[in-house]
Amino acid sequence: MNLERLVRRQALSHPVRALLTVGAVAVAMFLLCFLRSIVTSLDAAVKESSGRRIITASAVSLFQALPASYSAAIAEVDGVATVSRFTWFGGVYKDPENFFAQFGTDPQLLLDQYPEIELPAEHKQAWFDDKRGAIVGIGIAEKYGWSVGDTVPLLGTIFPRAGGEPWEFTVRGVYRSTRANVDEMTMYFHWTLLDEALESGESMGPRGTSVYLIRLDDGWEGEEVAQAIDDYYAGGPQRTRTQPEAAFQADFVNMMGNLPTFLGMIGAAVLVAILFGVVNTMTIAARERLRSMGILKAMGFSDRVPIRLYLMESTMLVLIGGGLGIGLAWLTQPGLRAMFGTFIPVYQVAGETYLAATVACVGIGLLAGLIPALRAARLRPVEALRRGA
Repeated sequence: MNLERLVRRQALSHPVRALLTVGAVAVAMFLLCFLRSIVTSLDAAVKESSGRRIITASAVSLFQALPASYSAAIAEVDGVATVSRFTWFGGVYKDPENFFAQFGTDPQLLLDQYPEIELPAEHKQAWFDDKRGAIVGIGIAEKYGWSVGDTVPLLGTIFPRAGGEPWEFTVRGVYRSTRANVDEMTMYFHWTLLDEALESGESMGPRGTSVYLIRLDDGWEGEEVAQAIDDYYAGGPQRTRTQPEAAFQADFVNMMGNLPTFLGMIGAAVLVAILFGVVNTMTIAARERLRSMGILKAMGFSDRVPIRLYLMESTMLVLIGGGLGIGLAWLTQPGLRAMFGTFIPVYQVAGETYLAATVACVGIGLLAGLIPALRAARLRPVEALRRGA
């Protein structure tokens, strides 16, 4: 007996019901992949942070600027190789909805401290030589259609210009990132441009820098260098909080609340809902096939035949729907990365997520088909024929 052929015929006996079941599973698996990928993408940014970098910020608040004079003092601490300045700019491109990260920094130090940033040599030099120049990630370059040489106007919110006109930056390079801890949705420009504008009165805003990024000398541990920096400024003028890059990244994730638990609960609810949906589909199908199961048993087929039929049909429907949902999650990665780039700039569906979704599909298929399969196996031929009459 060709069970595979019989399974296909049974599944397609009600095409609308089969299509709705497959569609529901596809949506559920897509949501599962999407929700899980949010968590894994944020975790990847933390896990892939370098252990050779630490970050010094204000102990009061991340939004409290540190004095520019701290740079020279931190550079003298034992174990510190280089110190670069990072100032959050917070500019607006044309419309407030066009939000992306912008940082004033030290160009040569940035590229030295972050080898993850890939930038052509000619773009590097062009950026170094142009004080109004900037580099942008490939993500925002593609989103807004920017290319090297374009002028990007940004209206200052934290640092408005005295005359109200926008800041203008020239794109001198488009970078790519090789690791998840550096996203491709950020713009970097010269910190000195901002500082000189504040000094001359051309712009208003807080002086100093948001954070200092420190690369460690070989042989030094981040904890001891961080402790030395914080001890040095324990008495002011402004206390500091220095922590590894991974811990700093984790603080941003924690600012979103207990996101992994929340999204995990939603994902679990989606799985339970689709399990009940497929169970309901298979239960209805089993009731409609009582007579056919009775005929098979009366012909001498064993109890294992209905069990195999229902398990195969249920698993087939779920795997088809799951495959569509997983495929959709894979295809929509670039679009979702662009859509949610500000909040999840390194969004990516990991291989473990595909595997987890596939295992979930197999599990749901087997569980959903098991209930009607066991009922059909326990039925006596006479009873099945009587009920199906």
